[in-house]
Amino acid sequence: MSGLPPRQRLGHLLRSLSKHLPGQLDGLLLNARFTDGAAALQRLSDPAHLERALVRMSPEEAGWLADVLTERWRQVADLQLEPEVAIVAPDELWMGAEPVRVPLSLAAVGLDDGFEALWEGAVSQAAPSPRATLLAKPPEGTTPEVARVRAQVRASVKGQRCVLVAQAQVVLRRPSVVVSDDRRRFLAQDQAGRPAVGCRLEIGTDVHVTGPGGLVDLEAPASPGLLLKVEGIPAGRIPGPRP
Repeated sequence: MSGLPPRQRLGHLLRSLSKHLPGQLDGLLLNARFTDGAAALQRLSDPAHLERALVRMSPEEAGWLADVLTERWRQVADLQLEPEVAIVAPDELWMGAEPVRVPLSLAAVGLDDGFEALWEGAVSQAAPSPRATLLAKPPEGTTPEVARVRAQVRASVKGQRCVLVAQAQVVLRRPSVVVSDDRRRFLAQDQAGRPAVGCRLEIGTDVHVTGPGGLVDLEAPASPGLLLKVEGIPAGRIPGPRP
């Protein structure tokens, strides 16, 4: 199993599959019986089509599908994976009022040992290295914001020099919580109003996980004045006079 993040791993696998599998099947895809399968492989060779599909998947779904496709490929032919490199970074970052520094690293497939990278974007400047530090500034206002990072990787594959490029973007989110008048329903979201789904919401000392739409429903009203946190980041207090 590669060290690539799940979506990157699936994308890498599908690109390699669409490139090598038709030749491994030795013309079998020309048979009318496999018209639909051949068309599907052709679509996977379109970077835009593949990217749209990957964006819709959760990391868990992408990882599961990569495992399934890897096993099925092995059943008909040997895996032939293209050289690949990816930035290992969080998909999103919940932030408070202060900048945050996050370590970044590179995961690679098919490269010889000893590769290095030149980093660009929202990173601290340093000598070429397989590691860097993301410098994330808190979002301002209600605008969706991301931190973009790019790594130009100088490597070799079986002794042949090559240059690969890896890119990543981290969604930056500042939390807010909307509390219903009866203090029983809580809506967790970010600065742009996007719901915080499947996130940890702390209401005082009680910890909940937000459901669809970023909602948490309580059986009894919460007490006014309790501190609210989303993914450990303070997001205000429950309004109302304290008892």
